[in-house]
Amino acid sequence: MSDKKVILDQVLSDEKLINSLAFKDRVYKDEPIIRTASQLKPLSTPRKIKEMKDIMYSPAAYWKTSAWLFYSQGKFMEDYEDSFSYSEDFTKYYPCYRDLSVEQLRGYFTWRKNVRQNKIEKAPLPFVYIYIYELLNCIGAETPEEGFKLLKYFSDEYAKIDDSIKKYTESWLVDFIVYYELSPELANDMSDIRHDKALLTLMHWNERSDDQLFEAISELSSYQFQRSLYYVSYPDEFRTVLIRSFIKISEFFSEKRKLPLFTKLFGNIVECSHNMFQSAVFYDRQSLRSCEYSLSEIHTYTCKNGKWSCRKIYGNRSRNGRLGDLVKAVDSLLRKKKDFRHKLSCTDVSKTTLKLIQNVIDEYYEELHRKEARKITIDLSKLSGIRRAADITREKLLVDEEEAQDTVCAAEVEKTHEIADIPDNAPLEADEKEFLIALLYNGDIAAAAKKCGKMPSILADSINEKMFEVFSDNIIDFSEDIPQLIEDYTDELKEMFHKE
Repeated sequence: MSDKKVILDQVLSDEKLINSLAFKDRVYKDEPIIRTASQLKPLSTPRKIKEMKDIMYSPAAYWKTSAWLFYSQGKFMEDYEDSFSYSEDFTKYYPCYRDLSVEQLRGYFTWRKNVRQNKIEKAPLPFVYIYIYELLNCIGAETPEEGFKLLKYFSDEYAKIDDSIKKYTESWLVDFIVYYELSPELANDMSDIRHDKALLTLMHWNERSDDQLFEAISELSSYQFQRSLYYVSYPDEFRTVLIRSFIKISEFFSEKRKLPLFTKLFGNIVECSHNMFQSAVFYDRQSLRSCEYSLSEIHTYTCKNGKWSCRKIYGNRSRNGRLGDLVKAVDSLLRKKKDFRHKLSCTDVSKTTLKLIQNVIDEYYEELHRKEARKITIDLSKLSGIRRAADITREKLLVDEEEAQDTVCAAEVEKTHEIADIPDNAPLEADEKEFLIALLYNGDIAAAAKKCGKMPSILADSINEKMFEVFSDNIIDFSEDIPQLIEDYTDELKEMFHKE
């Protein structure tokens, strides 16, 4: 027996090995292998897909780029549709048609057919990006305008399924507008352009309304004051002080500093090279053109012999920390001024800025104080005392008038309205008489009221009250804030009060 045979027998007869493998208890038998229909039957390749793949091996493709190949194959398959069930998921970076198997290609063209019928369903990300690349190259669209509309619609709808595509499609949509020279208004609702509009508002602060400034600061500030307890408690005061503070500091920088406040907060406009449709598969069919395009005065593009550059304010394109510090300082100083229960520290702005904000706050509350002081209040509790004093004065005047003048003839007193025993003069004080005469003879009622230091409404109420016993009615109507004599009583009143 050879040495190999001996060693093998020893290994196979080892008791530990036998127990660990449990050979004695294990029973083996034939089992069927389950396979799908696609595994049993080879997948057929449609003729159109075969022809598309042949483009890759054509002599024209030898010196061309992968972007050219994608565009050529995409135009060739522009109207192709399939009906193939594909449910697997897979991942590929910068996917192209050449990277997909026949199954994947058939699954893609089936899914694309449904998308074009507005049936947008979740799919492997390579499918999603290939479709987006097609639209960027205007494959499947007769005009750039139609291509933009399809791209925008798909981007918005598929983002509801997977919002990861937004970080690419937002910038690609802007590039699409610029590259195909579409209307700048198509970009109005995109975050990058909204950011530019807010920047323009703060740049031209002296030409914008308070509402526009407030909205721009709200959008650009890293300190989101809408969550502030003070703002929630006193929104109008916070808003007014914030806007005035921004204007005051902007004025200070314009007068005392070399650079405006806007530049300190956001920096300068800079021109940098720009890669059109970055990270996408895009075939530039106008690679040697030269042009200029402007989205706004602070966001422009230039192309020279196919090389693109972009001129805008770079850096952080979201919320601004320096502006946030300024807004936080306003919140902090307002809380201190009002002795708000929750204090807020602020150490990230200069002493000059703090002083300017404090001056605005002091001026604002001084203005409120002056407005409060000018308000005229009427103590209704004192009206009864005034009425009693008026009654005493009226009685005295009646006695004096009766002694000084003859009794009015009864025939002259009888009028359309029944008036009992009208004296030659009414129980009015001198200033009330002067005011009533001004009303009767179209005089200067404002001057008459000012002369006695009383408001026209007070004089009218007093006259109506004193003459009520004579006419049993009000003689002055003050319902429209302008005293007017009731026409029915003007003749009687003119007999009682003669113009001097």
